[in-house]
Amino acid sequence: MEPPVNPPKEIDDPADTKPEDWVDEAKIDDPDSSKPDDWDEDAPMMIPDPDASKPSGWVDDAPLKIDDPSATKPEDWDDDEDGEWEAPVIDNPICSVGCGKWEAPRISNPEYKGKWY
Repeated sequence: MEPPVNPPKEIDDPADTKPEDWVDEAKIDDPDSSKPDDWDEDAPMMIPDPDASKPSGWVDDAPLKIDDPSATKPEDWDDDEDGEWEAPVIDNPICSVGCGKWEAPRISNPEYKGKWY
């Protein structure tokens, strides 16, 4: 159909050409830039908080969960049919503050700058 109902979105210009100094790369390196002397590419993004301390009452060698001492095996439990009975697991009451290996919370490293490109 001439003329078309929906004209093309872009009309080609046959006289249009790229400039001679055109660069096709998405990014161009700056020849005058150089990596600063204090730039540390190996610095971690997150570090342990130096101001954090282990809370008082923290227990290092106690399990976080324990078998419920008040639980009993049901009377109608059949080991052959139901398998070996295991008590339900509950939170350890002595771990109200925390248990296990304590690790300081991690914070953003103020020295982190990332990789130099």
